[in-house]
Amino acid sequence: MHEEVLLSGSMAKKETSGKRTNRKQKRREAQAQEKRLRRIRILGFVGLVVIAGAVLVFWRNAGRVPAEEAAALVAPNRIGPASAPVQIVEFGDFGCPACRAWHNAGIQEQLVANFGEQISFEFRHFPVITAQSPQAAEAAQCAAEQGAFWEYHDFIYEQTRQNALSRSDLENYAAAIGLDEAAFESCLDSGRFKELVQRDLRAAQSAGARGTPTFLINGEQAFPSYESMSATIQEILGS
Repeated sequence: MHEEVLLSGSMAKKETSGKRTNRKQKRREAQAQEKRLRRIRILGFVGLVVIAGAVLVFWRNAGRVPAEEAAALVAPNRIGPASAPVQIVEFGDFGCPACRAWHNAGIQEQLVANFGEQISFEFRHFPVITAQSPQAAEAAQCAAEQGAFWEYHDFIYEQTRQNALSRSDLENYAAAIGLDEAAFESCLDSGRFKELVQRDLRAAQSAGARGTPTFLINGEQAFPSYESMSATIQEILGS
C-alpha cells in the first residue's frame, strides 16, 4: 500500500513536471513566433519606406531632362552674334543686388552700342545668393522657352523689389510680360531646366567665380566697370 502511494506521488510529480515543461516550451515557441512577426513587420516597414523614397525621387526627377537636352529647348541667353570676336559672359543671380545695380547702370547697353556686332553678351546662371535664386533661374529659362528670356530678366531687375522671388512672384512676372501663364507654370512645375541651371553653376565655379556678378571676356575674368571692359575689348580688337 505504501509503495502504491509512493508510485502514485512520483507519477503525479512527473505529470506536473511535464505540464511545466510543456508550458515553458509553448512560451518559448510563442516568444519565437512574436520575434519572427516583429522582424517581418520591421522589414515590411523598411521596404515601404524604401519604395516611398524611390517613388518620391522618381516623381521629383520625372520632369527633369539632362542639361544638354534642356539647352536644346531654348537658344542661349545671348545678345549679339555667336561668331563675334569678343565673347562676354555674365554669371549672374536674380537675387543679387550687385547684378541688379550693374544691369541698371546700363553698361551692357553702352558696350553693345559702341561695339555692335563685334561683341556678344551671354547671361548664364550662378544662383548662389538666396534660397529662391535657383527657382528664379529656372523661371527665367521657362520664359526663354517662350522666347522671352531678356524681357523676363529685365523685368525682374528693373520693375520688382529686391529678392521678391517667391513662386507667386515669379508667376506674376510671367503674367506681367504677357507669357502663356499655364505653359510657364507647367514648365516651372516640371523642373526640366534644373540641370541646365546647375550646369551653369558648375561652369561658373570652374571659371573661378567667387561671387555675382562675375564677368568673363573671351574666357578671362574682367572687372565690371564700363571703362575696364571697354579697354579689354579694344585691346582684343586691336584698336
